[in-house]
Amino acid sequence: MRYTITQNDSISETLNKVKSGDTIYLKNGIYHEKIEVFKDNIKIIGESKENTIITNNDYYHKIMNDHNECNTFRTYTVLVKGNNVSIENITIENTSTPSSVYGQSIALSVIGNKFNCNNSIIRSAQDTLFTGPMSDNIIKRYSNTGFNEYLLSNIKSFQKYENCIIEGDVDFIFGGATALFNKCIINVIKREDINLSYVSAPSHTEDIKYGYLFNECIINSLSDSNDIYLARPWRDYGCSSFINCKLNKNINPLGFNKWDNTNRDKTARFSEYSEDIDLSKREPWVNILNKDEAIKYVNDYLEYFNKHFN
Repeated sequence: MRYTITQNDSISETLNKVKSGDTIYLKNGIYHEKIEVFKDNIKIIGESKENTIITNNDYYHKIMNDHNECNTFRTYTVLVKGNNVSIENITIENTSTPSSVYGQSIALSVIGNKFNCNNSIIRSAQDTLFTGPMSDNIIKRYSNTGFNEYLLSNIKSFQKYENCIIEGDVDFIFGGATALFNKCIINVIKREDINLSYVSAPSHTEDIKYGYLFNECIINSLSDSNDIYLARPWRDYGCSSFINCKLNKNINPLGFNKWDNTNRDKTARFSEYSEDIDLSKREPWVNILNKDEAIKYVNDYLEYFNKHFN
């Protein structure tokens, strides 16, 4: 069944009605809602990505109804816990910016499996897009504390983002999913207080074969003064690969960061290939691929990904 709604309707109320296989079609408008998608096999499609906007403004230190701080993982505008969920032609935003004032503010949090996002805009500042699962130590930290238990997922997740625009400043694509970013535009906004930006902060465990693949993406800086790193490992075995991406001039020549005073340069799995960029100054622990190695990596990744996603 297809449900067509306008900005005068409630997405959340409609989600309570839908069944597996249903589609929610959003007419252009601004939907001021915090929504949670728990059901499987649901499609949410907007009339146009620029004019169909789901927006909210929760942030890390905001006091919630349970009198506790919101915390990073409850700040989301949209949470997807269901499996086989698709989102298309929609803007999802968290307007609690700048991050120097509000801290972490997630726009989209996905902890379900086989999630597909196409031709959409995901924007906030710090921690824009969380690609679950959570790391075990975070689950342990928040278990039995009154925290929303349904957020504490460690189920492996495969996620695909295609022809999307993702915008943020620090660690704004983070988590432990096997996630494919194909032909996306990654916009880096200015972080006023530290003048540093990190595109991805992966937290993959050693047993996850593949993590993030940014394939033929464009990494843009929306500020002339940012010092941008492509990735830093949030956990020891974080995995991010950038293949055939077009990079803004503000990318730091080192490209990657080991995360403060850790030893994650010994375990992180970062790789990069480009025909157009001089990669000779990249951190020595980053795997710089040649053309044949890059082709093989992408082919192997896609074979593995499609096996688990389709």
